[in-house]
Amino acid sequence: MGDDWRRYPFELVRDDPHFVFPAAEANHPTCESDTWFLAGELTGESGRTFAFLSIVNKNRPGQAVVADIYTFALFDLDAGTYGTYTDYDMPSRNKPPGAQPKLSVSDECLDITYVGGAGTAVWRTCRDDVGELRPYTYDVDLCGTDQSGSAMRLRLRVAPTRAPVPLGASAYNGTVECFGQPNTYSYFQTGMSMTGTLSWGAVSEEVRGERGHVDRQWFPLVANDGGPTGDMRSRAHEWRTINLDNGVDLSIWRQFDRTKHNALQPFSGATVSAPDADPEYADDIEVAVSSYVRWPDSIRTLVPPPTNVRYLPDRHRLTSAKLGLDLTGEPLVAAPAHALPLEYMEGPYRYHGSYRGQPVTGFAFYERSLALYRDWELADVLDAVEPAHRDEIVGLIGR
Repeated sequence: MGDDWRRYPFELVRDDPHFVFPAAEANHPTCESDTWFLAGELTGESGRTFAFLSIVNKNRPGQAVVADIYTFALFDLDAGTYGTYTDYDMPSRNKPPGAQPKLSVSDECLDITYVGGAGTAVWRTCRDDVGELRPYTYDVDLCGTDQSGSAMRLRLRVAPTRAPVPLGASAYNGTVECFGQPNTYSYFQTGMSMTGTLSWGAVSEEVRGERGHVDRQWFPLVANDGGPTGDMRSRAHEWRTINLDNGVDLSIWRQFDRTKHNALQPFSGATVSAPDADPEYADDIEVAVSSYVRWPDSIRTLVPPPTNVRYLPDRHRLTSAKLGLDLTGEPLVAAPAHALPLEYMEGPYRYHGSYRGQPVTGFAFYERSLALYRDWELADVLDAVEPAHRDEIVGLIGR
């Protein structure tokens, strides 16, 4: 690929118009659901370490209904705490006639504006002095209010230094099945260069970082709408983006059918991005969970849960014979739940172990929606939770 990707237009997947940049970064008007992710680790001028994530989710059921979501979170990695904010733009009888959507997007290039209750969030491609796009260089301005009412703001100049990678590498070329939709498109980018300012309550610092990712998915229909059963909790997933200290980055997906004993579903596997090799795909990822974390009562999902007591995977071990991978992951922030439609935890992790025979460590974001609350699921959880929670689980099993 060389440096071809650093110029627009760029064709990531040969003869596939879905992956021609800069439009691939932008809105896809024929798709009902389009999602933009940005996350990373930051170090402040004081030496304090932070992380952040942002999700912009366009949902237009039938191309006629607006149901968009914006989420922004900051993580204090030294204190092990986090702040999260979610703003919805949903159908409402209280909206005045002709009200404009909170989300504005461009079809030509990445240019997003979301006018929320905590301010206006922006993520757009930079332009040079004559107005031409600067490929893969973005100005980001994220805002929100955390659970205690403190204002959060992050202004960054972001520039991935590594080429986009189609999910599944050449085995899938970025066209996968996701949440039951076979024609879902996805790519990611890593090798981040990030500089700017972070403010959170009384904290205000200049920050910079190199570990993080841009991730994109767009779906023909609204994602995770319940499929043929109508149950939005009939599917679940895990997604990790891991930045190893040897320069290798991993995007690891696993999807589950909740109606079939949480059976693994396509697309599942690991996509590898390395600085000196073509992208690679491995389908033999194994995950051994060693602990679970309870969903916090303070964070409410938009769709009411079947029960208040829900547990999600926490500490775990990842292995792959194809990649020579053996990593153990531990959370940097406990129970990072966000107020999305369904149970959704995402937060920063540290990994340590080996990759192809060499010791490695890594920084990651681990996202999961596999909320366990059924009797047989809680029985599996019982032996891997803290003793303080065991009586509660025993009381629920068989109720």
